[in-house]
Amino acid sequence: MPLSFEFKEITSEASFDPLSIDPKTPFTQSYFYGEWQKNLGRAVKRFSVTSGSDVVCFFQLITYPLLRGKNYLYAPYGPVIKDFSEGLLELLKEKLAEIAKKENAIFARLDFTPAPDSSQRALIEKTFKKAPVYTYRSAYFQPRTDWILNLKKSRVELLGEMDSKTRYGIRMAEKSGIKIEIIEAGIGAYFNDFYALMEETSRRNKFGLHPKEYYKHIFESSEKRKNAYLAVARYEGGILVIDFILTFGNVANYVFSGSSTEHRRLCPSYLAQWEAICHAQKLGYAEYNFGGVATESDAYKDWEGLSFFKKRFGGRPLSHSPFYDLPTQPAWYYLYGLRKLVKKIIP
Repeated sequence: MPLSFEFKEITSEASFDPLSIDPKTPFTQSYFYGEWQKNLGRAVKRFSVTSGSDVVCFFQLITYPLLRGKNYLYAPYGPVIKDFSEGLLELLKEKLAEIAKKENAIFARLDFTPAPDSSQRALIEKTFKKAPVYTYRSAYFQPRTDWILNLKKSRVELLGEMDSKTRYGIRMAEKSGIKIEIIEAGIGAYFNDFYALMEETSRRNKFGLHPKEYYKHIFESSEKRKNAYLAVARYEGGILVIDFILTFGNVANYVFSGSSTEHRRLCPSYLAQWEAICHAQKLGYAEYNFGGVATESDAYKDWEGLSFFKKRFGGRPLSHSPFYDLPTQPAWYYLYGLRKLVKKIIP
């Protein structure tokens, strides 16, 4: 007998619980992440799918603007799905088409969690279009590969599995007098220092920042929810590094880091990162997620420097789902893809 499903929009935080399906759900499918996006003026909707009394799917869908009043829909690392089935995927297709029509969206992009295996991908591709790799890069789309550290090991083991130059950097910082303070309460008091370091890092590494108010909202939200801590590196009375670590489920996530150009030879970033890892372990988290990294065959080659820093702490890659699209305005979707392809060929 075919399964029957009920699709429902969720408006209360208490009813939106993707961690109940997968305890390693990325924080981009958390309720609070949606609130961050609302702070940037984006529309956010949340949904569940049930089969009988069993919730089989949660996802958070964000609307992003394009030119001429057009939009696209994206579920960052979502939907979070308990069991893949053709009926569930057909229902998602039907409902996403309805939402896209209301939002004047030219396509909806899905990013399944947990990442589907080969048989599940074959099932998905009966219903959704596998997105071309040249459309992957955007400030709004999540990376395809994260770098994960298993915290169920001893600190001796963690140090032993690091690159030798990372261990050297940690020891150098300690011997040079770099001090790390872990801030759990009152992180808002460090916001101005954090943002000043982020601006300095942005200028040095030539990347853009969100508006200051976005980061301020994140600090305020995280302080209220008590789901973040800072690793602050000090030297001779000044602050050299602030790492922002966000916790969700059983994972501690390295989300932001601002660092000074001064005294970089003393390796304060290495010691700050190590103390952030140790604190996550102390709090009982199972994994430490360094965030996105470049791989040999993906669209993120310009991340190689930061990726090298992350990988030298030991760990393993975590591969996410390919992107799957539901084109709802085919001509506009074609033009969107063509523009992405041209930008890749002619940067």
